[in-house]
Parts: sequence; C-alpha cells; structure tokens
Amino acid sequence: MNSPKSDHVERERRILDAAAALIMRHGYDKTTMSDVAEEVGVSRGIVYLHFDSKESLLEALIHREVLQYVQTWLEHIEADPRGGTIGGIYRAVLYAINNRPFMSAVMKRDRRIIGNYLQKPNNMFKALQTPAISVGFLEALQAAGAIRKDVNLVMMSHIMDMVSYGLLTIGDFRPLDELPPYEAVMEALADMMDRLMTPEDGLDSEAGKAVIRQLAAAARAQFEQPQQSTEK
Repeated sequence: MNSPKSDHVERERRILDAAAALIMRHGYDKTTMSDVAEEVGVSRGIVYLHFDSKESLLEALIHREVLQYVQTWLEHIEADPRGGTIGGIYRAVLYAINNRPFMSAVMKRDRRIIGNYLQKPNNMFKALQTPAISVGFLEALQAAGAIRKDVNLVMMSHIMDMVSYGLLTIGDFRPLDELPPYEAVMEALADMMDRLMTPEDGLDSEAGKAVIRQLAAAARAQFEQPQQSTEK
C-alpha cells in the first residue's frame, strides 16, 4: 500500500509529465492549469495543491528537465569507452539534447514553447546557466591532460556552442529530409573535436571521465533545490 507521501510524489510526476506534453504541443501561453488537470484526470484544485501558479509549474518542469538532461548525458559518457575524450563528451551532449525535446526548447529559449515567461522579470533563465561545454569545463579537462595545452579554450568553447545551437535551429532554415542523419553528424563532430584537441600522445578516457563526474556532481549539488510545490 502506497504512503500518502509516495502518492503525492507520483501525482506530482504525472502533473509534470502532462504539463511537458501540453507545453510542447501547444506552447506555454496556450496551456492552462485546467488543461493540465484534465490531462492528468484530476481537479484543477489538485494541481494547485502542488504548484501555486502556472509559472511555478513551468519552473519545476525546467528544474526537473535540466537534472534529467545531466543524468542522460552522464549515462551516455559512462557507457562510451571513449566518453572521456572531448569528442566523446561533445557526442554525449548532442545525444542528450536530441533525446530530450523539452531540453532542446529550453536551450534555444524557444519562444513558441516557452512563450511570455521569457519576458517575466527575474525569470528562471536569468539565473539558469544552461549545461554546455563552458570555458571552465574545458579548463578542467585541459588541466587533467584531456585537451592540448595550446588550444584556445575561449575560442573553442564559443565554436562548440555555435555548432550546438546551429544543430538545434537548422530545421528552421532547411527541410529536415534534406539533412544528413543526426547520428552521422554527431559522430563526425565528435571525431573532428578529438582531432582538434586531443593531445598528440593520446588520452586515457578514464581521466576525462573522472573530471566529468566531479564537475557534474558539483553542478548538480548547486542546482538541486526543492521544486516549487506546496507540499508540506
């Protein structure tokens, strides 16, 4: 028999799942709390027991999505024998984004999906540093010997971001059926990154993975805050 607390957690999960599906389908502006309640099969009052506003529901959804994105990214790196190389890390980023459409919308600050929330003063995006391959991340990998010492990390971080965001938005400019398979693009980019940045004497992938685990744990600890819910 489930406890009241486990029932509460499960119902909150169902509410967030329903909200994600509706927002992806109709956009945040056109999705109402009543729509979410109907999708879950509960009253609107029950939804408000968990989230006191549509804004807090969206913020809890973004919070959950970022944590799940990081977990997907880490699992892909751990499963890849070369996951600790810069190419393996970049491949895992692209894999995690491609497998989480809502996270893709978050990263793009997609106005069709996120809507008017983006115009709210002090919205969550003001404080949210979207997981990406930052200069600090590259510096840690370089210190561990995973990246050549002569690589300009500021420039490389910028280029990698440009490529990532280009992949996210290319469908806005070219028909999807004209594009190469995403997996093939992912592999080509990972190979290119390894060729550009891996030290000439090679790299122990496990050394890179150790850096990733440490940085991911620190980022998760900083980001993990209680989701905005009315649970007492």
